[in-house]
Formats: sequence, C-alpha cells, structure tokens
Amino acid sequence: MLIFEALDTDLRSSDKIFFIRTMVIFSVVLWCFTLLCIFLWEWVGSSWLVLFWFAVMALCVGYILVSYTLAALFKTNHFLDILLKDTLHELNIPLSVIKANLQMLQADEQESKKLKRLMRIELASQDLYELYKEVDYFIKKEIQTDVREYFFLDELVEKVIEKQKEIANGVEIQSSVLHVKLFADKHGLIKVLSNLLHNALKYNVNKRPISLSLEGSLLCIKDHGIGMSESELFLVFDRYYQADMTKEGHGIGLSLVKAYCDECKIHMRINSQKGVGTEVILDITYLLRKT
Repeated sequence: MLIFEALDTDLRSSDKIFFIRTMVIFSVVLWCFTLLCIFLWEWVGSSWLVLFWFAVMALCVGYILVSYTLAALFKTNHFLDILLKDTLHELNIPLSVIKANLQMLQADEQESKKLKRLMRIELASQDLYELYKEVDYFIKKEIQTDVREYFFLDELVEKVIEKQKEIANGVEIQSSVLHVKLFADKHGLIKVLSNLLHNALKYNVNKRPISLSLEGSLLCIKDHGIGMSESELFLVFDRYYQADMTKEGHGIGLSLVKAYCDECKIHMRINSQKGVGTEVILDITYLLRKT
C-alpha cells in the first residue's frame, strides 16, 4: 500500500481494489501488446501495416479494458444517482408537513417565549428548504440541459437584496435596475448576484452604500470598499483565493460566478482600485437578445 501513501490519497478498500485491478490489467495488456508488436514487425516486415493493425487492436482492446475496469464505478455512480434523486423527492413531503404544522402552532400560540422558539424552527426549516432547492436545481440541470426561463430582472434583484439585508448591518443597497425581461438560468443568476453583493458587503468600509444599476445591457454592482490591486485582480477568479484571509468564506464565490458567466455567455469585467472600491460589470446582452 506504499503507492497510496506516496500519492497521499485516502481511499476506501473498494477503491483500492479497483485501482490495483485496473493497474494490473493495464500492465498485462501493455506487456502483451509489446510482444505482439515485436512479433508482427518481424513477421510482416512493413512498418505501416504493423502500425495500422496495432492501432485497430489497441482501439478494440482499449474499449474492452475500459468497459471492464469502469463497470463497477458506473454501477456505483448509477446507484448513488438513484439514491440521491429518491431521497430528494421524499424530503419534500416532511418539509411540507413541518411547514403546515408550524403555521398552525404559530396561529394558536400566544406566549412570546414559545413564539420565539417556533420562529427559530421556522428559520431552520427555511434553511433546509433552501438546501433542498439547491440540490433539486443541480439535479434538474443534469437531467434537463436547458434550465432557462423567462423572468424580470428587477424582481430578481429585489429578491436578492432582501436576502442580503440580513447581513447588511446597516449598509444601504441602492437599486436602479429596470423592469426588463430576461431568458436565462434564474437560479444561477441569483447565485451570481448574491455572491457579488455578499462580497461587496463583506469588504465594505464605513458602511458606505452599494449600488446596482442597469445601463443599456450592462448590469453594474458598485461598492466603496477596500478595493483590489492589479495583482489581486489576476488571482480573483482562482478557486480558494481570498484577498483578506481574516474574512469569512472559502474563496470559491467568484470562481462560481465566472463559471456561470462563461456558461451563459455573460462577459464580466471588474474595475477596482485599492482603497477606493470595486465595480463589477456584467454584459447581459445575450440574455436580453433571447427575449
């Protein structure tokens, strides 16, 4: 098992068996192919003919080898996929039961202390429902490649701002976004704007206001926070990168934003100056054009 220690990989016993089996089979096949190539070279004499037959046999044997070695992996992934979808479907029922009974308890309860406890339960159930929707979104995206829908930008922005007010801590979030219709991945765009607003709030200075505006087809999120230097701008989309390690988070927000923008053909530009602030500009021309 020295190879796993050298790779610094913590694998399950089944994964180790799969890895060793694949390595042994590959080594045996490679050895047999080497002998066969030498034999054909001496017997046929034509290098081009030998290469042709070697390529054909390599393709056939490679297909059989890969199918055999990955069969267990495909079976496990298929089982996990079914389990995840079935579990998610069943989660919807207890969530609905919790919500319905919670509303009845809140309607009948008068004692303030018990109402506060019910409020905490309600907040916890809302968090659980958000996680449910998150997993449901990714499953639908996997099954149904096109998850786009029609919606209005200003309504989406207001929804995002309302959620971010919980951590705004008195910072004003100004919005001048127009009532324009988009055709896009709504859930993904909510995550993009939530991440950008969250960063603006996290790096805010002196509780100065944050603004969201739509100028033509350019959606702008502007803050007056700590800003970034040119060297930091080069690293800002790297996964796990954080300009200030003392702040909460794991440095994956902007990498997710960039991935969404690339997928949805949104050109993103960041203008930032250290000590002045940051402006993120999203060109949503493609999303408007589809309407």
